Amino acid sequence: MIPHDLHHFFVGQHVFVTGASGFIGSHVASLLVKIGAHVRAFTRSTKERRDSSIDWVEGDLLRRDSIDAAMKDCRYVFHVAGDYRFWARDPREIFANNVQGTINLLEAAKSRWVEKIVCTSTTGILEPGTLDRLASEGRLASPSQFKGPYKRSKFRSYVEVKKRAEAGWPIVTTLPTAPIGPHDVRPTPTGMIVVAFLNGRIPLLARTGLNFVDVRHCALGHLLSMARGKSGERYLLGGINLWLCDFLKCVEPYARYRTPRFYSPHWLSFLTACASETAAQVWPNWTPFVTRESVQMSRGPHFSSNAKAENELGYLPTSSVDCAIHDAVEDFVARGLAPVAAGRFSSARERRRFFLKASRHRADPKLAAALSRHS
Repeated sequence: MIPHDLHHFFVGQHVFVTGASGFIGSHVASLLVKIGAHVRAFTRSTKERRDSSIDWVEGDLLRRDSIDAAMKDCRYVFHVAGDYRFWARDPREIFANNVQGTINLLEAAKSRWVEKIVCTSTTGILEPGTLDRLASEGRLASPSQFKGPYKRSKFRSYVEVKKRAEAGWPIVTTLPTAPIGPHDVRPTPTGMIVVAFLNGRIPLLARTGLNFVDVRHCALGHLLSMARGKSGERYLLGGINLWLCDFLKCVEPYARYRTPRFYSPHWLSFLTACASETAAQVWPNWTPFVTRESVQMSRGPHFSSNAKAENELGYLPTSSVDCAIHDAVEDFVARGLAPVAAGRFSSARERRRFFLKASRHRADPKLAAALSRHS
């Protein structure tokens, strides 16, 4: 169940959403439609649209005029769009999309007298957390800690948001952790962990851990941030802290491969990333399967706490990502990005029985219980 106050807050309202063809944004837009809001989705190409109940508008965040025209008559804005890549042949693309795109969006919202804005950032701008000291909204990382274009661009984007929030603009910032679930179109770096493992491309482990969140919980957290969040605040939207090896063991039932037993030394991972990025610069069709920024992230855990969002927003994610993993795998297999786990079953019948049984648990009781507590 969806909280009653969200229905009252959004029903009949015109809501502007960027990134609605992306991973988190598509779930935010779908949930808004379910509640009864009129969603105007801003996207580079309307060919990407999936939901006919959404008003899709074509435009570019780097063109202020296209944003301004598309935002007409909208009361609330979700800026979920972001360039979630750890590598690009020209890093300036990532900076332009994440920094200048955000500035253009905010200025357009101001000119349209938008009532409230939710901007999606990342927990990557926070001090990394350990089991002894979980990451929280109160501890921002130092800019010198960011080595790659993605985190540096997201930090600079957040600085622009914070500057305007301190000037009194009605802005709330969300900090999602590592989302997992269906409709990860690109896929994102988090989804690529699952895709790589299902395809047998993770021979060694990294000594790292992440906070994984069901993307549908993350979307609900965005709506709670709009309805209940305080302007100028930032809210961490996470799920469960898992070491990478434990996360892969959750994916293992769907794979032909076992979770690796051995860990890659950091120097080997770094050299592999350098070689992979160099190859991508030389051959246009090559995409690096590991990057220096991702290697830097893997040097330790990135565990975090939802305490602030739980206390101030009533954000209550489940303590499991099993349902999200199942739906993510099902989606990747359906799109041909991963093989069906034929190697783990003695027959096609056994495989069908496994997926049939798993599908019966798609409505995760823990997920339903957590959502019902919001109401």
